[in-house]
Amino acid sequence: MLAQQADPRIPDSSRGVKRTRGDCVMSFRLGRVAGFAIDVDLSWFLILALVTYSLAAGYFPHFYPEFGIGTNWLVALVAALLLFASVLAHELMHSVVARRYGIDLEGITLFMFGGVAKTTAEPRTPQQELAIAAVGPATSLLIGALFWALGMLAIGAHAAHALIALLGYLSLINIALAAFNLLPGFPLDGGRVLRALLWWGTHSLERATRWASYSGQAIGYVLMLSGVFGVFGGSLLGGLWRIFIGWFLVGAAQASYEQVVMRRALSGVSVRRAMLPDIAPVERSLTVQELVEEYLLATDIGAFTVVAADGTPEGIITVDDVRAVPREEWANTTVGAIAKPPQAEGTIQSTRDAWEALIRMSAGQPKRLLVVSDGHVEGVVTPESILRLMHRRMQLGV
Repeated sequence: MLAQQADPRIPDSSRGVKRTRGDCVMSFRLGRVAGFAIDVDLSWFLILALVTYSLAAGYFPHFYPEFGIGTNWLVALVAALLLFASVLAHELMHSVVARRYGIDLEGITLFMFGGVAKTTAEPRTPQQELAIAAVGPATSLLIGALFWALGMLAIGAHAAHALIALLGYLSLINIALAAFNLLPGFPLDGGRVLRALLWWGTHSLERATRWASYSGQAIGYVLMLSGVFGVFGGSLLGGLWRIFIGWFLVGAAQASYEQVVMRRALSGVSVRRAMLPDIAPVERSLTVQELVEEYLLATDIGAFTVVAADGTPEGIITVDDVRAVPREEWANTTVGAIAKPPQAEGTIQSTRDAWEALIRMSAGQPKRLLVVSDGHVEGVVTPESILRLMHRRMQLGV
């Protein structure tokens, strides 16, 4: 449904981290297709059930009254599953074209409002943006045409009415999805096409994103308003659905623009600028109880370098490591016994971009990154430390 939605887990400028897999939103890995990880958000099952119900109780009984209850539900379930397979194909084509341009992708997630290909970078040129955005609706149109052709063949072959009904619905819904996605509101595909054209003309990605975002918000509000009229007009389910989609578009459009502003504020800024320096060293012979009382409760530092008696670094210990030790064992457990190698905590080179670090931490794992240079730990970076730097740069206009 969406080409490259602003990742809802990315922290924005005022609310901190929004969604996290480890927090309130859960998903599971379905597998990999063409090298891309396919995740399914649990909200997808809700929409699968709603689509199946609406087809079985409304669409198919209305257009095919000769079907029995069992046929309606079977065809509805198959139609709903193939609909989301079509959505997945739509997102896969976005991903394939993005990969062709060297844009890294975290994978594809199916969720309540369709699907989203999650990228870690923006297209580098408006031409790339245009190609990536346009291929999605083109894929949906092609799928719709394919199902239409199969439907015509089924009619000519006097196939079962259930098969003809299934193919007809899939043709219609894919063409409708293509048309909806072509609406010129960011982050819909049509909004990304609009942004590409504005970017091409103004040579400013931020300005193009701002205007495309305004268009997306306007479309979202119109959808919400039409949904309200629909509810009062007797179309409860359809009206509520338009309200929810409109609400989602407004939020996604706002978040997408905020993400571009954030990326610009952190453009060219190394992670060293945002790190909390000088991770305090603690001797490996220190007990966990002493670590808690003398360091964790006395400072704001959440990670420490564990060193040998001669000062040689041996590993890292964090608050999470301490929490994993039963309270009654704190006095008899040394930090050296539970320290982990730096690689286990997650590291990033000090010269890498702060934005890259923020993207890596946006999923909630790891919660922090150790900043390393030439194999030595220089400090630690957290989403909060990056956001503080970003706010400062935005306030100063640098």
